[in-house]
Amino acid sequence: MSTKPHKVQITVRLQPEAHRAAKDAQRRSGVPLAVIVADAATRVLLPSPEESAEVKVQTLSNRLLSRMETLERTIGRELYMTKELLAQFARAYFNHTPAIPESERSPASTSGRLRFVRLVDQVNINVRQGVSILVETEGSDV
Repeated sequence: MSTKPHKVQITVRLQPEAHRAAKDAQRRSGVPLAVIVADAATRVLLPSPEESAEVKVQTLSNRLLSRMETLERTIGRELYMTKELLAQFARAYFNHTPAIPESERSPASTSGRLRFVRLVDQVNINVRQGVSILVETEGSDV
């Protein structure tokens, strides 16, 4: 034999807007006004486990973790592609650039250092300004 929990009878005063909303719900559903108000109070004061703050936080945390994992995979692929591109460039450079004769190595080394400093300076300027040389090559058949 199961017994229903005893319900406590109380009198409440509602804001006019809340009363209108409860009356609208009563008209739509045909359920007594007292039942509408009691159900609303139960939902607010005793939310179901699916609606609890802890479940919502856990759900949002799981979504955030999933997005972070996706971002981590994407960044990993981008880094791998960057390394591969650099390796391919180095291979092509060494395959197609002749060795510098011994008598020209010192001036070539000095020139290379200066050119590298200019390259690094330009990269820093582009990064700071948020521009890329790749924009110049987009749409071309390079």
